[in-house]
Amino acid sequence: MMDIPWEKLGIPHAFRAQLAADAPAAGRMQAARGQLPAPADVQLAALYVCAATGDPSLRDAAVSTLRNLPDVTGALSSRTHSKVLEFLAEYRPDPRIDAEIAHHRNLNDRTAILIAARATPLLAEAMCDDHERLLICPDVLVALHQNPNTGAAAIERGTSFLRMEHALPTLPAVRGLGAPVATSAPAEEPEAAFDLDAEIEAALTGKPSPVLQARQKLVMFDLDKLAPKAAPGAAPAFQFNFKSEDDFSLDLLDEGQGDSAPEVRISIEKRIAAMPPGKKIKLAYLGNKESRSILLRDRNKQVALAVVKSGRMTDNEALNAAGNRNLAMDVLRELSANREFMRKYPVKVALVNNPRTPVSVAVAIVSQLQKRDLETLARNRNVSSVLFGMAEKMVRQKSQNQGKQE
Repeated sequence: MMDIPWEKLGIPHAFRAQLAADAPAAGRMQAARGQLPAPADVQLAALYVCAATGDPSLRDAAVSTLRNLPDVTGALSSRTHSKVLEFLAEYRPDPRIDAEIAHHRNLNDRTAILIAARATPLLAEAMCDDHERLLICPDVLVALHQNPNTGAAAIERGTSFLRMEHALPTLPAVRGLGAPVATSAPAEEPEAAFDLDAEIEAALTGKPSPVLQARQKLVMFDLDKLAPKAAPGAAPAFQFNFKSEDDFSLDLLDEGQGDSAPEVRISIEKRIAAMPPGKKIKLAYLGNKESRSILLRDRNKQVALAVVKSGRMTDNEALNAAGNRNLAMDVLRELSANREFMRKYPVKVALVNNPRTPVSVAVAIVSQLQKRDLETLARNRNVSSVLFGMAEKMVRQKSQNQGKQE
């Protein structure tokens, strides 16, 4: 059996012995039937492990259990493995589940295409506007284009975005999922010429018939020519394995013990710069501090946004980002929307003093500043006049209130 990534699946040690390849069949079947005494998320991951063993009876039991689970969405979290999500989308097609996992950070390309191909009008519209997903897998737009539930305006928005990013795939000329593409009938191959003298000579010498040989070649040619191919935008066949689409080297993923040497950092920067935007976004969710610091400065706003949304940034990284005047306004806005980071007072101070921070964001922070930081902001002429004007007014008010108390 293939190696099972227990940690990534979120399966605790207490249950691994029962699910391992060498475990008793009865225990594994119990897990496949949903009788594992474990939380819902562990049960869902365990079902996939049972289905991926290669044992048809276990697979059938696991699939049957999956189709009858009462509350699947409650078993999902930000850590749910990509293959578990794919398993769910493949064997439990449900608009509510699709809507729950369509924008999941761990969604692999095949699952995204599968959902896009059958999305409801509302979900199709949302997926057309999911710029991050479109960059990661442009073929999602192909599947949406073929989905009759996708509105023309939504398709146009997705098309315009990917064209601007130089990542637009070739879209089929005919829309409508499952609708046959009108094609002309294949031209008939010419019948092999019949030569009576050659046939007689072949019969007398015991050689194969020339005309039969010619016909056999024609049939073989037709089979090769007419071999079925996956329709544009169609998801490839489901594979029971634990393979990940990510092929990043360890120096991009492992946090390590400190900053890399200059030559190593230059090498990392060159490799990241050569990646397409979609791969950079994937790395933003998986990469180490070194990778994040490089990706945060990427010219593509979607890449930098993915770093902030990854949930992997440390407080120090957030503080440095908050004071970075080279970041896009949308990136700073996303940073300010993170409640955990905004609990840190130094991050608030850095954001309000950053000229790139949207005024609407900074205004909400001014009232939370202490007097000494208000005085600093009142002298900061790099920020909007609205901000330092507010700071000046608040400093005067605080001074007056303090004088009255004395």
